Parts: sequence; structure tokens; C-alpha cells
Amino acid sequence: MTTADRVARARALMDLGRHDQARGLLAEALAEMPGDAAAWSSMARCCYRTDDFESALHAADQALAHNPALAAAWRWRALSLAELKRWQEAHRAAAEAVGREPQNWSGHMIMARGLLADPARGGDDRRARDAAHRARELAPHEAETHFYAGRVAERAGREAEAEACYREALRLNPEQRSARNQLALIQMRRGENYAAAQGFAAVAASAKGAELGIHNLKVVAVRLISRARWISVGALAVAEAGVIAVPDGGWAVRGALMAALLVGWAVWAVWAARQVPPQLRMPLLRTVRGSAYVLLVLLGVAAFTLAAFVLLLVPALAPFWGEVVLAAVALQLTALRTAAVLVRKAKQRVE
Repeated sequence: MTTADRVARARALMDLGRHDQARGLLAEALAEMPGDAAAWSSMARCCYRTDDFESALHAADQALAHNPALAAAWRWRALSLAELKRWQEAHRAAAEAVGREPQNWSGHMIMARGLLADPARGGDDRRARDAAHRARELAPHEAETHFYAGRVAERAGREAEAEACYREALRLNPEQRSARNQLALIQMRRGENYAAAQGFAAVAASAKGAELGIHNLKVVAVRLISRARWISVGALAVAEAGVIAVPDGGWAVRGALMAALLVGWAVWAVWAARQVPPQLRMPLLRTVRGSAYVLLVLLGVAAFTLAAFVLLLVPALAPFWGEVVLAAVALQLTALRTAAVLVRKAKQRVE
């Protein structure tokens, strides 16, 4: 097998996702022809696809040492530098790739991706927007170009436009977990928990999206539990009002009030269950059962109801209801603060 044959076969293997075999063939080819820039560029691609970003950067640099005009090598260099969070170098490499092949959509897409991921840049960055839109103009048939156009729109607060972009990306490639995750985040913010849970579950089931999808499923659970805070507040108010209004009320009155509280929680439970697809209810429960975040939020939301039942069961505590309320408020505020932090940390997907 000639060197050219090895490189061609390696590229075919990479297209099939068999990167380990491809890397071996490329290593053989480069041992025979260490000055082959195209082979080094293919090695950079292979290393990048297996998350070996340092090796990918080394291979891209070797390719450029032998052929500084090779745009593909500049693209792999930009991507590798971005993964290594060397943002300024990544931007320069992406600009080189675009300058050498301005009609190649992937160079513009890499530029948009790097600018979006750079923590030093926020909001509707003009360069990111222009790069994303140019990539989409050049390759409207590629799902990734619509995804990055959507990310730019979402960062600028244009959620309707972002949603349209993500849906188009999924139409072109239903397996695009990045677009599915971002679409589910938009749906969750709109209160469409049913659709959001479906989206996050699909992300969790993908090859590399388990951690991302599971984290965001926990966020959905926290949001559902947090909605019950008004029931818990109302429960304590009803209990205190009942004890004060009927101080000598017997078990019949207190039993009726406790039944009302249980009905309120049952209504919430039915509502919450309907917010999650039936096939996801048990998996979601298993997912959140061991989460300290979720358990703390659940305890905080239940604090007022627990206080309400204590007052109804032991009406002698009514004179001390202020202390009971303060304890419940402290616990609930702590839990809701935890929930707010977790919701804010709902994970985005940039790649």
C-alpha cells in the first residue's frame, strides 16, 4: 500500500468513525513521508475527533510548517486552540483559514464557534454574527451553520429566531444534540416542561451527551418542584388561620384542614406528572433521587407544609407560630436560592 493509499484509506475510516485505525495508518504514512502536509492535516483531524487536542495542535502545526497555505490545517489549528482555551491564537488561526479560503463555509463556522465560546466576549458579538450568517449563506444545507446562527440569535435575546434556527438544524440532522439541547432550554424557559424533558432525555441518550442531558433533566425537576412553593406557603397560612379562627376546634376541623392540604399537594403532583412524558417519569425520578440539589429544594418547598401539619397536630404551638414560620422561611429561601443557581447553570452546548 502506497503512502497516498494509506492517507486515503485513513480518511475513509475517519468518515466511518474508526479513528483509532485511521490514526495507525496515518502514522505509517507519516513515517514514510514526514513532509506530507496533507497527511499531517488528516492526523490533526483524527486527533481532534478523539479529543486529543494537544496532539491535534501539534499535527496542525507540522502541516503548516510544510505548507503554510493549507487552509484545512489552519482550521484544525483554530479548533484545537479553542478547545485548549487559547482564544486569541484560535481567533487568529480561524482568520487565517477564512482569508485563505473565503468560500469555505467551515472556516466561517469555526470563527463563529470560537467567538461564541470565548468567555471574554458576550452578547450579540458582531464578528460572531457575521461569521455565522456567512457560513449559513455558503452552506444552507449544513445543520451546523443553522445551529451557530441560532446561538448568535439566542445570545442576543432573539429566542424566536434562535428556535427557528435550531429546528432547521434538527430537520437537516435529527441527531444534532447541540441544537436539541438549546431548543429544550428555550422550551424550558417558556414553561414547556413536557417538550423540554423530551429534548434533554434525547440528549442524555446520545453518545456524548449523557452528562449534559442528565444535568438539564435535574434542572427541569427543580423547576417543577419550585412551582410548589405557593402551595406550601398557602398550607401554612391555612393552618395558622384555622387554628386562630377556631382555637377550640376539635379533630374534625383540624382533620378537614389537613385533608385540604393533602388535596392541594395531590393537585400539584398530578400537574407535575403531566409536565413529564409518561416514559420519562420513572427515569427522571431515578435521575434526581440522589441529587443533593433536588433534595434540598424539595425539603425547602415542603418546609411550610410540614410546619402547617405541626400546627394542626399540636395547636398548642400556635403562640409560637412566628418562630415556626421563620424557620420554614429560612429553609425555603435557602432551597430556592439553590434552585435559582442550578437553573442559571443549565448547561449550554456550543459545539
